[in-house]
Amino acid sequence: MEVDSGTGGQRRNLKVVQKLIAARPVFEIYDEATGEKLGIIRQTWLSFLRSTLNIEDMSGRKILTAKGGFFDKTFWLLDESGQKIAKLTRPWIALRKNFTIHYRDDIIKAQGGFLAWGFEANSSSGQFAFRLDKKILAVRDQFRISVGDYMDWLHAVASAVVVDRIFFKGKGCGSRLICCFVLIIILFSIMLLPYLFFAYP
Repeated sequence: MEVDSGTGGQRRNLKVVQKLIAARPVFEIYDEATGEKLGIIRQTWLSFLRSTLNIEDMSGRKILTAKGGFFDKTFWLLDESGQKIAKLTRPWIALRKNFTIHYRDDIIKAQGGFLAWGFEANSSSGQFAFRLDKKILAVRDQFRISVGDYMDWLHAVASAVVVDRIFFKGKGCGSRLICCFVLIIILFSIMLLPYLFFAYP
């Protein structure tokens, strides 16, 4: 479903959710309004060398690939035939997280806040491309993507997932569950301390 953005364009809202049980990062793409599943994003097994994400349609056909360079400073979006669609880059050092996308002979720029839990990307002329809003308090990694008319929704989703993997790496469900488990152990230990010290006078 598309909604009026209030600026004369239309925006489509999508939701990306990471699967809880998976041997490697797998994300599902949903239309937020209808709940329809639109596709699946899978990280390849060799992504510890160079990050690679494949987007598949519901029939399992690969329709887009996001391939990173060494150190994940640059990512390329490739179509089914391997043709380059867009190039995402980030600076080595920045006080506020930001990135640029070379897309259709234009440059899309985005900059997050100091915590960078959300990004809004706009073209060089100020046209809205997409916005990523990260859901922090969640058992599994998930975020919302609003896409404007300027950018194909599939390209916007791929770009948003790349940004998530670059800027929020290590903050997925696995590390979150481990942190929660450690926190529970610490709290349980604190609750037991009075009994250990005062149980036997």
